[in-house]
Amino acid sequence: MIGSDPLGEAMLIIAPLGLAGIFVVTLVERMVPLLPSQGIFAAIGVAAADGLWCLPTAIAASIVGGGTGAFAAYSFGVSIAGRKTGGGRMQRLLHRRDRLGRYLRKTAGAAPRFLSLRSFFRERGSSLPFIAQLLPGARLLAPMVAGTMLHDRRRLTISVLAGLSVWNMTFMSLGYVMVRLTGSSNATLITFGFGFLVGAVLLSRSLAARSRDLLRFVASHHRLLSRQHFAPANWSFKR
Repeated sequence: MIGSDPLGEAMLIIAPLGLAGIFVVTLVERMVPLLPSQGIFAAIGVAAADGLWCLPTAIAASIVGGGTGAFAAYSFGVSIAGRKTGGGRMQRLLHRRDRLGRYLRKTAGAAPRFLSLRSFFRERGSSLPFIAQLLPGARLLAPMVAGTMLHDRRRLTISVLAGLSVWNMTFMSLGYVMVRLTGSSNATLITFGFGFLVGAVLLSRSLAARSRDLLRFVASHHRLLSRQHFAPANWSFKR
């Protein structure tokens, strides 16, 4: 590990705890989103490449920790929202000005995201728990949203665990492979690299969507102007 590597030094601090350290880190990551999760898992993969952990057991510990955090969030959604009026009560909680409201808004990103996730749960309840675990931000909020609705708990458990397994395994393996390929074990540098790539992908998708919307607007505006331009000529011809 390099001295100017805060994440690497953090991994060294929790390394004496063994797999329990990974469990705690991945559990806290679900509750307090201080750092991008892909960076945390990449740092664990880097530490595994440095010999602090065995990669397969580190992945297993992260799945147990992440799963525990996800179902704690699910239970939290059940307890604060209730089954019959969960949507309305959850909306009120998102708009509260106390610490709970601020935490929920920070985790959710914005109140509309909760509402869109909730409606999407109704439409695609079987696939969303898995898909949501592959989306930054939504992966933390989705179990809480599920707690406000009726679900087959067995199917929900399988979907959430499968989704977070793919997420954790992907970034931990990437961190591990990057060390093997480049020889660099700077977890902070590798994490920032992953963050930059993820941000670039999300930004490019957003720009592409905006470009498509702009092109559609220009095309529809052009068609409208064309109809307005030719309408008088057609009318005079008929007369």
